[in-house]
Amino acid sequence: MVRKKNKKKKRAAETQAPQKDRRMIWLFVILGILAVLVIAPIVVLSVYVDDWSRDLSTNHAETTQSNPNPLLQPLTIPGDRNQATSLVTNAIVHLENWNIESISTEGKRTIIKATRKTKLFQFTDDIIVYLNDVDDGIQITATSQSRVGKGDLGQNPRNIAELMSKVRTQLKP
Repeated sequence: MVRKKNKKKKRAAETQAPQKDRRMIWLFVILGILAVLVIAPIVVLSVYVDDWSRDLSTNHAETTQSNPNPLLQPLTIPGDRNQATSLVTNAIVHLENWNIESISTEGKRTIIKATRKTKLFQFTDDIIVYLNDVDDGIQITATSQSRVGKGDLGQNPRNIAELMSKVRTQLKP
């Protein structure tokens, strides 16, 4: 009788050991998945955010002469405003998720208003392109503003850089 009880205890212990092992394996799998879900967004953000002090607190960007990035500086092109308007609108039409909202002329300036939707959350950014008459042609400047949020994670400077890059590639023969 004693032997039977000991055998039953041994069998019970033997069946509990694999169950404990399976539980531990599942615990590690779940912890691993949680770690990936927490770490992956941080890695993705670190790739997209260029300037943490700017990108977390600013949702506006514009072209300026002092910007170290040449794609975020005003661009002067030869020709008249009609040619420049055609060039910029053609660039916008060929950019993914961009739409032209309006084109207006005010004195010696043409204003092109466009929008761009982000891929993941479909946030809308407003981009305004100014075509100004200058002595040696037309100067193209731009602003980009997010409609929501305090920071843009660098999307507004990327909007301007994407547009200016497209315009520059269209200028090359």
